[in-house]
Amino acid sequence: MSRGNAVLVDIGGTNVRFVTVGADGTLMHREAWLTEFYPDFSTAFKAYAEIAGLQSVRAVGVCAAGPLINDRIDLTNCKWEISRREIAAATGASNVVLANDFAAVASALPVLSSADLQQIGGGERQPNAPMVALGPGTGLGVASAVPDEHGGWISIPGEGGHVDLSPNSDREIAILFQLHRDYGQVSIERVLSGPGLEVLYLAIAALDGRQFKSRPIAQDIARAALAGADPLATEAISIFTAMLGSVAGNLALTLGAQGGVFIAGGIIRQWGPLFDARLFRHRFEAKGRMRHFLAPIPCYLITADGIAFRGLAAMLKL
Repeated sequence: MSRGNAVLVDIGGTNVRFVTVGADGTLMHREAWLTEFYPDFSTAFKAYAEIAGLQSVRAVGVCAAGPLINDRIDLTNCKWEISRREIAAATGASNVVLANDFAAVASALPVLSSADLQQIGGGERQPNAPMVALGPGTGLGVASAVPDEHGGWISIPGEGGHVDLSPNSDREIAILFQLHRDYGQVSIERVLSGPGLEVLYLAIAALDGRQFKSRPIAQDIARAALAGADPLATEAISIFTAMLGSVAGNLALTLGAQGGVFIAGGIIRQWGPLFDARLFRHRFEAKGRMRHFLAPIPCYLITADGIAFRGLAAMLKL
């Protein structure tokens, strides 16, 4: 039985992930479960505690995919609601951190090494300069890390995934018009996410006069594109990549992110050779007179696992 450990929890739109941090910093008892199998955090944590053999917990760090308002997160793409009070009651921990999921990712950025990253163009990142993370998953997360005056870093969460989508070609304008007819306001998350890839595929199909009896699955679209078996899938992946580059460039301009732009989340990493880094980089820099500002800024694909856990550990000062 383990006593007095810390527990880290990452709650996304689809999965909840747990890990226990021992007194010596060892990570133990990793679990990843579908949130739909549990009515709330308390029930899921109780099940995890039984599996992990937890008798007491000294600290708990939880990040969740939604905005933190008044010490509470109502998840955007999941039915769960969670608060610091609920976490403390469920776990018995006296040290509790609750954060937006990408705020946790941003908290990890200052401690990432070259072994955790794959660079996508640009030069050297500027020390003590703002950094930004974005990542398509069930939704699209965005957060930044900025230096403070004491040599540390401040993690700044946001809801950048819900800003309006901005097309950059005639084809993208036609896609936006199609999506606007279907959904009204079209956010970047509507396209740049796992469900968004499915929406994008169907919008392209509608423009080309094709219909499907059932909604395609994002993984199947990626597999078809990788195999070269479906021109619609190939175009959907290409447009997704291009739009992601544009959004990354917009964030770099908005935040002055000369410390680098970091792509998190599982989708791009899982694509492997399907991800066109040159197309992404082209659209990242394609900002007219501001190309000279963006060209030196490095972009990175985060290749390491458990980045949100590392950010939560930093927040708890483990």
